[in-house]
Amino acid sequence: MINWKTAPLRKRHHQSSSTNQTLNSSSSPEDHHNAQDQSNNNMSTRFDTISSEMSSTASSATAPDTTATSRLDDFLQEAYNISSASAHHQKPWQTQWKYWSIILSCGIANSSDASEILCLSYILSDETFTDAILEHSSWKGGLLAAAVFFGMLVGGLFIGTLGDWLGRRPVLLVGLACNSIAGILSAMAPNVYILSLLRCIAGVGIGATVPPLFTLVTELAPPSHRGFCVTLVASFWMVGSIFVALMAMLLLEHMAVSWRVFAMACALPSLLGFVLCKELVPESPRFLALEQRHEAALDVANFLAQRMNSDNSIASFTQAPLTLEELQQAFPSRSTNSPLPSHPLSESLSCRGMVTMALNDFFLSSRQLYTPQLRNTTWPLQMVWFSLSFGSYGLLTWINTLFVQVHLKNVYFNALLFAFSNLPGNILTAVYMDKVSRGKMLTFCILASAASLVGFALGAFSLNSFLIVGSACTFQCFTVAAWNTIDTMTSELFPTTVRSTGMGVCAASGRVGAMVAQFVNGALVTKPVRLLLVASVTLVLGALTPALLPDGGDMTGQPVHDFAVDENSPTEKISHEPLIQQENQSYQDDPNNDSARSEGSSSYRMV
Repeated sequence: MINWKTAPLRKRHHQSSSTNQTLNSSSSPEDHHNAQDQSNNNMSTRFDTISSEMSSTASSATAPDTTATSRLDDFLQEAYNISSASAHHQKPWQTQWKYWSIILSCGIANSSDASEILCLSYILSDETFTDAILEHSSWKGGLLAAAVFFGMLVGGLFIGTLGDWLGRRPVLLVGLACNSIAGILSAMAPNVYILSLLRCIAGVGIGATVPPLFTLVTELAPPSHRGFCVTLVASFWMVGSIFVALMAMLLLEHMAVSWRVFAMACALPSLLGFVLCKELVPESPRFLALEQRHEAALDVANFLAQRMNSDNSIASFTQAPLTLEELQQAFPSRSTNSPLPSHPLSESLSCRGMVTMALNDFFLSSRQLYTPQLRNTTWPLQMVWFSLSFGSYGLLTWINTLFVQVHLKNVYFNALLFAFSNLPGNILTAVYMDKVSRGKMLTFCILASAASLVGFALGAFSLNSFLIVGSACTFQCFTVAAWNTIDTMTSELFPTTVRSTGMGVCAASGRVGAMVAQFVNGALVTKPVRLLLVASVTLVLGALTPALLPDGGDMTGQPVHDFAVDENSPTEKISHEPLIQQENQSYQDDPNNDSARSEGSSSYRMV
């Protein structure tokens, strides 16, 4: 297991900036003198800026530095730029492969979302399963499909959002473990009711992974490549869908094994994602810093910068490491005498008390999403998630059944082709995500998806197999591009203090849409044209919503925010102080600290 706490760069975090620059210049190769001079100039500028800001802060302790929260992003961006510039004769991917292995591990974890949903699609179209488990009841099929999305709703809303309290990484690992275990056990279910319960639990696991996963990737990525990193992780939905399609062709079609073996095989992406994330993926340094765990945040930040270096040595790392003093200035303690520990109640409360405090903190965090500072972001995003989930997830669950209804031959091959059609959408977003407005891209992709469903309906009406398959693949291409975009936008637009909660609430809105679609599509599955037109209209409504977001929802290349900013007072930051910190006075030495808290029931305070 890679341990970022033992990274060599940690030895240098107490050194002065001048000492770091001396070490760097003495260790740089002469044949790359120009690149080293440029990096040293960059570092000199950075430390001069920091010194100036420190003097300003010292002169006015009550006026927070509004640029401080971007320093961590600046450090990661600088590390990425220097790593790319010092790549010698190698390509950046070869130089930074250790860093990209972290992002790819998150991608494997995301592939479990696709395997969970599409696994059910193949199972529902299996004749043996329909005879023995569903007993040819469309209502039972809708119940099973809805159970999965209900589990995702519960997991995303009540577990995934705890990433703002417990940390992104622990919640991610718990979700992956839950999905793996329940997915394997579901292969042993004797009837549709127990199967629905187990798939619901598996859905809880998947729902719990999405909010912390995309939040974590957003906070581990440099600003210039944040859209690409989130898109790369989101694109592994395609990997999961292709894996499930290949397993279906191999196990269900060629080997003709039981659906139970297939269900067990579909749990592998979650299991692999759990192992990789546990071994390779660190906690978010931004989360750790906001929790006043400065040394841990410092370890992770320098660990990430080190992962961007090809040979993993101090000698070739031309950027000065982030120092503890810089980090403490950027994320000052709420109490100058006694910084709050990350989990101060863990030793003084029972397990029941911890759960109670976690739920209270969840409701406080959720309430913040609908304050004047954030509600104009929350509502439009929820509407997009609902409509996109209704139109896409609702259809994906029944896609193979639709292929059967329109009398397509070789359903498994067409389903595999449908899965591969994710690739153009992923390429589209990977190329343009950091170049064009996110909002415009989202609107275009959703409208294109809606138009393709109209073509699908025309093909189903005329029984034109070429038009059916072509429209279905086009739909999947633009749908995955829309999902990549909305994942990026949602993780960027919410501040760090409620980012995981915001992702969870929006994802929960999507699960509601997908759950409603299961019953609607289950009732209309024998009437494909009506089903497709209903989905198309829902998508069109969602395509109009991004225009309601502030600035069109575009944060391309900008540092993410740690706090919600009061629009009426641009110089003031509004931060979330978790209830767990408000209730534990034994960890605060300042007897007048109550004045720093929010009054009444408000969960905001001015810092």
